[in-house]
This record gives sequence, structure tokens and C-alpha cells, in this order.
Amino acid sequence: MSLSTEKSEKLRYAKTSALLFTIVFMAYYYYGLRAVLVAATSVFSSVVSDYICCSAMKKKFDWTDESPLMSGLLLALLMPASVPYTIMAFSAVFMTVVCKHAFGGNKNLIFCPVCVSYIFTLLCFPSYIVRYPYPQPFGSVPLTNTVTENLTHSYTYYLDNGTFGTFSLLDLIWGKLAGPMGTSAVLIILICAVALYFFRDIPAVAFFSGLAANVLISVLFPVGEAGWYAVINSLAAGSYLFVLVFMACDPRYVPKRAFSQLLYGIIFAAGAFLIRINTTIENGAIFMLPLVCVFRDEFDRLSDSLEKLLRFLKKWIIIISKFTAKYTVIFAKWLWAKSKTAAAAFAAFVSKLLDRLADFIVKKVKESKKRSKEKKEKTAEESATKEASAESESPEAGEEKPQENAAEKAAEKKEAETDE
Repeated sequence: MSLSTEKSEKLRYAKTSALLFTIVFMAYYYYGLRAVLVAATSVFSSVVSDYICCSAMKKKFDWTDESPLMSGLLLALLMPASVPYTIMAFSAVFMTVVCKHAFGGNKNLIFCPVCVSYIFTLLCFPSYIVRYPYPQPFGSVPLTNTVTENLTHSYTYYLDNGTFGTFSLLDLIWGKLAGPMGTSAVLIILICAVALYFFRDIPAVAFFSGLAANVLISVLFPVGEAGWYAVINSLAAGSYLFVLVFMACDPRYVPKRAFSQLLYGIIFAAGAFLIRINTTIENGAIFMLPLVCVFRDEFDRLSDSLEKLLRFLKKWIIIISKFTAKYTVIFAKWLWAKSKTAAAAFAAFVSKLLDRLADFIVKKVKESKKRSKEKKEKTAEESATKEASAESESPEAGEEKPQENAAEKAAEKKEAETDE
């Protein structure tokens, strides 16, 4: 890691720690001084164990490195305000020694140490980790090491089991919900996310893909109430928004490529939802994050493979498009020539057909005239024959008149033939 990159990382740790103090203040508002003492115990144990590990490995402890402070605050805010101080200290030491320095420190983290430490502590002390005091404005939880009174299940537990009560949107937004002491204040966490985004301390693609995927899943498969309540529940329940902003979007755990970050955010959201709904685990996001962290390099390799495939396809698409364009022009010219020839042949065929049709019509007209003429001649002959027979039968005095009529009819027939 270069010197400038190392300085920017330290600055990011400091800015994130400063934003986390605002959430600690909200915890103080709801739980009293005990929330501050739990956070202080976690930070103190984290810093001291980090110093001891550096000394044991003969490394110089960097007092300007704010990562132990940030990790201690994150771990404390995932815990209930009633967690015993001894368990809080144990969890912070385990996080630093086993989950961080055993793998080589900040530069060689395989997964998020905060999440792994929380999971280990939950497995060891479940009764102290999944029971919570109910938050009250200017509330106060007893300062004794062990708190066993007035504890309840988390809001997520009641929501997932369908036994949750009625909460106003203000309760959901301001985090007046039983649960981890720093993960329910949706509005404060969103403000911190906006600040980190403008500081460019969280990858935008990973954050927005994880947020959008979670909201979409909650709308399609609402748990409890639908509508705006489903959206707010998806952010407040299961510590999802807190884990997404401060841990899942930590550049140390996020893939480097944009497409990989997109897959990372979507898979993280879907996995956290499935774990929460299909198991008895309330904070599914904490359990899902180490899984996706392990495969972040695989996401980058997948992205590289897809880019190579796209470059290969682009190359062949260009070749095929050029080939297609060339032979399309040739085919178009050939088709145009053939179409001209075909058009000429079709025109000649139509012309010949029309000529034949005209000859046929003329022939039929002539035949019709000829039949009409023959019919007239036949009619005239029959009428002449009838007249001749009538004259032969008539008296002698009237012989001259039929002859005259026959002579007139013969003259009229001759004139008619002349006209035709």
C-alpha cells in the first residue's frame, strides 16, 4: 500500500469513527450512561489488544491508526446496551487478536473481523446477546455488569414471527426499537451514509445496489406490513442498513470492479434476507457479510472473464457486421438486376396476354355478328317462302299484289345486304 493510500485509509477510519460517535450519542439518549460505558469498554479492549499484538510481533504501534477505534465502536453498537462489560471486552479482544492480527492486520483481512467476532460471541453467550432493553427517551439502563430485568426480544424477532406491535414511522426512523443499541436509527445512519458517499469513502455501486436490492425484495416479499412500512422495516430490521453502510461498504471487503460490486451488493441483500426469513437468526446481514467477503476476489475474476467474453464477442460482431454489410450490398445489386429482368419478363408476359385477350374478344365479336347475319338471312328466306305459298293459294285477281310485295321485299333485302 502506498503512503498516500495509507494516509487516505487512516483518514477514512477517522471520519467513520466520528460519524459513529453520533450513533453512540443516540444510544446514550435511549439507554443512558451504560451505552457509553459499553462503547468505551469495547474501544479500550480493542486498542489495548491491538497494541499488545503489535508489540508481540515487534511492530511499531501506529497511534494515528483509527481502525481499532472504529472497529471497537462498530462491535459495541451491534451489541445490546445490557451486554455485560466482561463479554464486551472478551468480544473486542477476540476480534483484534484472532480475527484481525492472526491474518496479518488491516492489509490482509479475509473477512470483516467485527462480524466474525459478533457471531462467535453470539454462539458463546446467546442469552446475553439476543435480549435487549427497550429504548426510552432519556432512558437509563442499570450500570451493573449483568442486567437481567426488563429485557425483551428484538423488534426484528417480533416482526419475523408476526407478533410485532404497532409502531409509528417516527419510531422506525429514529430507532425507538428494541435491538442492538446502534443499528435501528435509520435516519442517522442514512445521514452518515450520505456523508461517507460525498467523502468518497464508500463505493457507490456496492452501496446503491445493496440498498436497492434490499428495498425491492422487501416490496415484493413484505414481512409484516406492506408499503412504506415494508421499506423502513427492511432498513431497520436485522441491522441491515448499519451493516451495509459501515461494514459491507468498507473498501477493504468490497470488490474492485464496478460490475463485481453490483453483484456483491445484490447477493449480499438477497442472502441477508434469506438467512433472516428462513432461520431463527435475527441479524442475517452480519452472518451474510463474511460469506460475500470471502468471494470478493472471485467476483473480480468473474468480472474479468465477462469483460474478456464481451471483447471477444465485440470483435466477432464487428467481423460479422462487416462481412454482412459487404455481401448484403452484393446481394442487393444482384437482386436489383434480377428484379429488373423479372420485371421486363413480366411486362412482356402481360403484354402478350393482353394481345391474346384482344384477339379473342375480336374473334368472338365477329362470330357473334356472323351468327346474327345468318339468323337474319334464314328468317328472311322463311318469310319469303311463306309469302310464296300464300300467293299460290290466293285467287287469280289478287295474284299481282303478292308478286309486287315479293318484289319490294327482295329490293329491301338487297339494300340491307348493301348496307352491311
